Amino acid sequence: MGPVKNARAIAFFLDLLLCAGCADVLALAATALAWRVLHRGGNTIAGIWLAAAAAAVAAFLLRDASGGRARRWFGLEAVRPDDRPPGAAASIRRNLPLLIPGWNLIEAWPVLRDGAAARPADRRTGIRVRRISGDG
Repeated sequence: MGPVKNARAIAFFLDLLLCAGCADVLALAATALAWRVLHRGGNTIAGIWLAAAAAAVAAFLLRDASGGRARRWFGLEAVRPDDRPPGAAASIRRNLPLLIPGWNLIEAWPVLRDGAAARPADRRTGIRVRRISGDG
């Protein structure tokens, strides 16, 4: 695995961890509050975790809207053909296939083979992942 491939794969898992981890921590705190302080169980706790799951999915789908947080930590960014960040709609179109079992493997395969390769969703949306230049 080359450096770009490693960076893209690690950034993906870091984004996944951030989206799910933040939602889980907040849901655990809300569950403790509901159970211990408010003395509510069942439906309240189920609602908390449903909201947490929805928030985690929304955060994952919107992770590239401003170029990709974890990706920037590795010196990469997602950009449209005009070199601007993808925005919310393009981020959702780009990341939605990753949530579909089976199709997510088709999306990941080009990146696993060659870190600079475009995913099928990238080709459809015109988004590319590039190294951030140190010039500015």
